[in-house]
Amino acid sequence: MRRAAYILIPLLLIAAMSNAKKSVPALTDTLIYQRDSLFVESIRLKNLSYGDSAIVALQRADSIDNRNAAICYELGNQLLKRDFGRAYKYLEKASELSPDNYYYQKKLITANLYTGNLNAAISGYEKLLKRYPDHEGDIYDLAGLYVRAGEYKKAIQTYERLERLIGTDRYVSLSKVSVYLEQKDKKSAIKTIDRLIEEMPLDASLHAYKGDIYMDMKEIELAKECYLKSLALDSLNGYAIESLYIYYIRTGEEDKAAEYLKKIFTSTDIQFSTKKQYLNQIVKYTAATKRPFYEIEPYYKAMLEAESENAEARLLYADYLINMKRPDEAIEELRSAIYVNPQCKECWEYLLYQVAESADSVMVEKTLADAMDAIPESADFYYYSGVWNYGGGNKEEALSYLLKADSIVTASGNKELTDDNRKTLWNYLFTYFYESGDKERYYHYLEKSINAFPDDVMTLNNYAYILAVNNDDIEKAEKLSKKTIEKEPLNYTYLDTYAYILMRQGKLTYAKFYIEQAMEYMKPAPDAVVYEHFGDILFKTGNPDKAMEMWQKAYGMEREGLDKDKLKQKIETKQYVE
Repeated sequence: MRRAAYILIPLLLIAAMSNAKKSVPALTDTLIYQRDSLFVESIRLKNLSYGDSAIVALQRADSIDNRNAAICYELGNQLLKRDFGRAYKYLEKASELSPDNYYYQKKLITANLYTGNLNAAISGYEKLLKRYPDHEGDIYDLAGLYVRAGEYKKAIQTYERLERLIGTDRYVSLSKVSVYLEQKDKKSAIKTIDRLIEEMPLDASLHAYKGDIYMDMKEIELAKECYLKSLALDSLNGYAIESLYIYYIRTGEEDKAAEYLKKIFTSTDIQFSTKKQYLNQIVKYTAATKRPFYEIEPYYKAMLEAESENAEARLLYADYLINMKRPDEAIEELRSAIYVNPQCKECWEYLLYQVAESADSVMVEKTLADAMDAIPESADFYYYSGVWNYGGGNKEEALSYLLKADSIVTASGNKELTDDNRKTLWNYLFTYFYESGDKERYYHYLEKSINAFPDDVMTLNNYAYILAVNNDDIEKAEKLSKKTIEKEPLNYTYLDTYAYILMRQGKLTYAKFYIEQAMEYMKPAPDAVVYEHFGDILFKTGNPDKAMEMWQKAYGMEREGLDKDKLKQKIETKQYVE
């Protein structure tokens, strides 16, 4: 029974997998079983996403029987994204071993197209169609390859072969037209499209397409006739409307051109992206000719006739109203945009900016709350709420919003928020925890910011200075601070920090050099902290009288972050105080 089981497992696979020539010695039943078992195991492993193990199993199967088309094909398939050269050889071998297998031949053609080997792909299709002459998709694909290769005559012949097989087809006929136009054979293109119109007389777009060919031939009256026929069949045909607009532009009929331009915006048959392009051109033309911008408002309104449920269209009109200094109307338009699409983040941001400009704090807070409800997965509105509340002195409430924004940013892998906003977010959190004395958390946000923005000089400076003041890691502080003066060697704040750190390291000569530079560059805006640090360094380098003068200057100034109690102690004791 055990022997019988070994033989039964591969029975269904043998017919598909055994393609060895008669001259090759037949495999024993045991080897057949081992080969087939490895093949089946490779498929199982592939389905479990164990790609490497699947390939190992296939290679072991191939070592048992290297004339097996199914194994070669599967190896080629699995190696395609790992080692294209080896994959191609296996696919080529599979197609040679099983020349009648459609899928093997087609995969090899695809591989040739991937490498840009157009001639090999064409040859592959030609051979394939000898065996499978009625495969419509392959005939069409071959015609397209002939076009790419510049073999236009063969392309036309291949399209005609397809037409004999399936009859007149709109897509095939228009492909033929494209080939004729590529050859500059416009008469044949017209004849082909005329035959198609005979078959499909109610297809409005065919008349418009024919009109474009006449327009290119400078037969503009014939072109106009075609466009009007198209609109007679379908008054909303966007293609014909656009073409007639271009026609009237070329003939200099400005009133007619303006009429059809407006129809472009009201048409439901023309894509919104196309309308945006026309609108951009109108805006640029109006600016270049210094015409009043109120003249273009009718185009925005015309667009909204057809795009009333399009939030982006309403956003464009709102932007126009903002530029025209009509904020109340802009706010209403933005509210309409949000009603159409509550997930439109840009609409909420525009609305938020407008209500903030109006200085209506109640409305700002309501807009922020509504935006957070509408798009709870977005970090932006939690961030804006945090900044708004922080600026209003509601620091505890601000913290909850900022932490929520940070959690979304972290979960997104730092993809949420712009770089500037993430930097600002972490700076707010650092500042809050620094002011509250939570060392672990303020270091956390400094570290987070410096990892994301290693060249941000403000964060580098803050981190370096705090490390030095806390005497936590003076060597790290020195490295961070050095980067700031390398990037901005004339910034007195960064020079001051570096000098202070050098002093804490006992490198007094260097500290004096850099603090003197800081003193020089801060002359336009004297800073009490720089005076204090200069005094500290002077005291340590043996000049207590000059140090006292600097400390007294610092004490007489007002400056956020200045520890006046410590300064007073230095002055009264005439001693340096940590």
